[in-house]
Amino acid sequence: MVTFHGKWVCTDARMITLVPILAAVLYNELLKRSIDARFINTSAAKNESNQGKFSLKKIFSFLHVYRSTLFVGKYDVVYMTPGQTFFGVVKYAPFIFSCLYLKKPFIIHVHGNHFGSEYKSLTGFKKKMFKSLVTKARAGIVLSHSLRHNFESLLDNERTYVVPNFVEDSLFAVDAPKQTDKLRILFLSNLMEEKGVFDLLDALRKLKDKGILFEAVFAGSVESSLAGRLDSLFSSLGDNVKYIGTISGEDKRQRLLDANVLILPTYYKMEGQPIALLEGMATGNIIISTRHAGIPDIVSELNGFLVPPKSSAHICACLERLSTDLPKMIQKYANTNKAYAQQNFTVDAFTNNILQVLNASTKT
Repeated sequence: MVTFHGKWVCTDARMITLVPILAAVLYNELLKRSIDARFINTSAAKNESNQGKFSLKKIFSFLHVYRSTLFVGKYDVVYMTPGQTFFGVVKYAPFIFSCLYLKKPFIIHVHGNHFGSEYKSLTGFKKKMFKSLVTKARAGIVLSHSLRHNFESLLDNERTYVVPNFVEDSLFAVDAPKQTDKLRILFLSNLMEEKGVFDLLDALRKLKDKGILFEAVFAGSVESSLAGRLDSLFSSLGDNVKYIGTISGEDKRQRLLDANVLILPTYYKMEGQPIALLEGMATGNIIISTRHAGIPDIVSELNGFLVPPKSSAHICACLERLSTDLPKMIQKYANTNKAYAQQNFTVDAFTNNILQVLNASTKT
């Protein structure tokens, strides 16, 4: 959780913010703008495969955070990014109740496309409680226009705002030319079936059978239940494929720069606007992804290719097309993608958009 307080925009408002994932970047940006901030981490240890699942471990790891409800009375607005499940929302209930009791506005920022589906799937007490908590929000934020439906039946359209994700500044810093000798493919996400990892591996097998030159790097955590199957597929592709585990910081930056194609053929039910796609564009990669969730809002034919989910044949066809004249294809997409990301997905733009929503929310 990030707690902001101090002067911002043209008011003397103060805010308390609960941000599990993007907290560090946003927190630092607020400090740069002379906005006092308190950082309170609301993230329990987790991976994408167990999101939304109840566990005592999660509950106990979060209990100590509730002491921070004592800060709510000192601030003018609370900004939170709850999970997209019933328990993901309910764990923020003490903060929401504190806001209601103290008459402090709060903002809910949803980082995905399952929030609305979760609400519709609930029944009885759970549905009533979910709605009761969310409808009291002063505003809701989604990642792109096609994701606004997540707040249908919960918030008025006027209280729903769009704030796209961002790419960290370090990824814009280098203007190195892309290598054009062969397809250099990067998969940057958790290796889950719904992220399309098996569809991509099947496409690479087809590509290898056609004798097309490529190398592919897979980076991300692996579900334990899939480890054996993935190991077998990696081995069958030999030196063409490399799995490097979870990466971050300079290692991730260098992998993005070394690649010339970033592929994420996801159909993950909680997907919203994958940051990996934005990072791929910022570093001049050709993008191959799916027409799923909010992805078509940020990726078009100007950035690469959108393929149907669960279609290794379409992925293979795109890669084969790229390989026929890779230098020309890189020239077509690389600078366009970098400029597009620089114009739309910077940390500065993200922070400005968040502050505009918070400022508007304290005036109504």
